[in-house]
Amino acid sequence: MMMARERESFLKLWISRLADNKRASILIIALWSLFLLSFFALVLNYGARQKIILIQRLNERAQLRLIAAAGIQRGIAELTGAQPKGFDSLKDSWSNNASGFKDIAVGIGRYSLCYNYINRKTGALDIRYGITDEESKININSAGQDVLGRLFQVVLGLDETQAQEFAACIVDWRDSDIQVSIPSGSAEDPYYQSLGFPYDCKDAPFEVLDELLLVKGFDKDIFEKIKGYITIYGDGRVNINTATAPVLLALGLNNEIVDKILLFRCGKDGIEATEDDNVFMKPMDIVPVLNSAYGLSDSEISLLNDIVGKYITTVSNNFMIRSLARLARGRNTKEALCVLNRGSKKILYWRQF
Repeated sequence: MMMARERESFLKLWISRLADNKRASILIIALWSLFLLSFFALVLNYGARQKIILIQRLNERAQLRLIAAAGIQRGIAELTGAQPKGFDSLKDSWSNNASGFKDIAVGIGRYSLCYNYINRKTGALDIRYGITDEESKININSAGQDVLGRLFQVVLGLDETQAQEFAACIVDWRDSDIQVSIPSGSAEDPYYQSLGFPYDCKDAPFEVLDELLLVKGFDKDIFEKIKGYITIYGDGRVNINTATAPVLLALGLNNEIVDKILLFRCGKDGIEATEDDNVFMKPMDIVPVLNSAYGLSDSEISLLNDIVGKYITTVSNNFMIRSLARLARGRNTKEALCVLNRGSKKILYWRQF
């Protein structure tokens, strides 16, 4: 009798524990299911959020591109809408016009047309709101080795031998022959084909300015220092009304004549690119106007006549428009560059960053 009761009691206890274990298992399974569902929900939510962020960024990029392009169109309208005067200078509205080119509202963003320049009074890099005259620079497709060499001496601080080697490398890159201009310093096919990633010397004109990075001796650091003084557009003549001091020195003028040219251009207020600037209207006016203003010596007159006859113009036809766009809310910016030939109204170069 006692044994029967004990067996019955043990059976009830075993059944009770089995029931408890079953309920515990169900609870564990339920908890794991809840955990897995929560995990999948988090993963899906994260994926959806990343897609939303990506879509927002793509949309923002598209808006910035359109705003930057609107700035380019504004610059084109400025250049092509004005009546030709027969000369161009830094006092013109395309060159320095903060009210017309700075933070111009377009839709949900703004654009600025701007470029950097060296402030001659402070020597610091400054910003001007306007468009750059490409014919204020040295054309590396047409400039001679002597002009290029002087430019590298002035801008890069090289000695004459080093500067001439850099210049010769440019000449040999663009000319059609296979002879090096300076045997020990220049380069043709054998040098370029011996590189780790070989290529041929182009033996043709530069098509984009960045191509200079392929030429022997030119790296990103050097390119950044000289790119503001060189171009591939125009016929090679330099506009004396817009050229910088290093460019005028590169043409072969001396410091005294360059100082007189820049002083004359600044006008009464002594500040370049303002309304009272003086302008050389025709190349033939340059020598008599400067002589009348400052009394040039016979040697200065002779040198200036020579340089004007070879290299100088007073009118430009090719301009670079740099449009910097930003949204009203957000820190991201986008830049567009365009080179326009004003005479033909043809876009020669377009790039967006």
